[in-house]
Amino acid sequence: MRRLFVLLFPLFVLAQEELQTRTQVLMGTFVSISLPPKYNQEITQSFELLKRIENSLSTYDETAVLANLNKDHHVKYDPYLAEALTLSRDYYEQTNGYFDITIGSISKKLYHFGEEKTYSPSRQALQSAHLDIHGIQIDNKQIITDKNITIDLGGMGKGYGADKVSEYLNDKNITKGTIALSGDIRCLDRCEVYLQSPYSEQTFAKIQSKNPQLSISTSGTYRRFATTQSEHHLINPKTASQGREFVSVSLFTTANNAKIDAYATALSVMSRTEALAFLKKIKRLVL
Repeated sequence: MRRLFVLLFPLFVLAQEELQTRTQVLMGTFVSISLPPKYNQEITQSFELLKRIENSLSTYDETAVLANLNKDHHVKYDPYLAEALTLSRDYYEQTNGYFDITIGSISKKLYHFGEEKTYSPSRQALQSAHLDIHGIQIDNKQIITDKNITIDLGGMGKGYGADKVSEYLNDKNITKGTIALSGDIRCLDRCEVYLQSPYSEQTFAKIQSKNPQLSISTSGTYRRFATTQSEHHLINPKTASQGREFVSVSLFTTANNAKIDAYATALSVMSRTEALAFLKKIKRLVL
């Protein structure tokens, strides 16, 4: 069994010595890829793939496709962005609207999460923010959004990146290794996962996977916030207010990382009753 060491909050994984681990800062986080040493070139290519995905999905880089879409509301067709948007519309339906990428009208346009300076918007501004998942049009030539919406793919982008790297490595017949983008992890074979408390650096649980291709996603309220800790980045799109029921949500499944990344984001802003009902519903499908 392979053990990868990547420090994450609130989980981390331990890795075997025979794996080579390299880390870069991409997609707004530390990305660690661990593969057998003979696949050093594939690690390099995996990072290059993530750079291309970042250039499509980033809102931080002003030259990125999504950043330009949010600015001009019209860009040429981009395959990564188009796929991520299409998946996100599906996740919106599957989560009954709790996963909504047009939350960027609040998270990016009002709070300015991810920028040097963040703000505390008024309740009136929050309630007036326009969210509309149906305000996105995609065809084989262009992507267009309504002028009063802003898209934020932070709730599924890292999971999407993990999926794309996993697909690339699978095409290369690589079956040992780990891809870790912060709380979004793909184990290509069996692995051990250690859950870390969101309140300290202590480990409180260890999980051993029985099957390969384990996908892990964690969403938490304790790392990113605006001017006060109560103004964290996980915002209920139905109420324009922060989720309060859960400090951290971790999902383990064989489904795609993008999907469970979106699901973990949605669960984080649901009520406890809604979250439990949603988990029961999706258990038959993905968990």
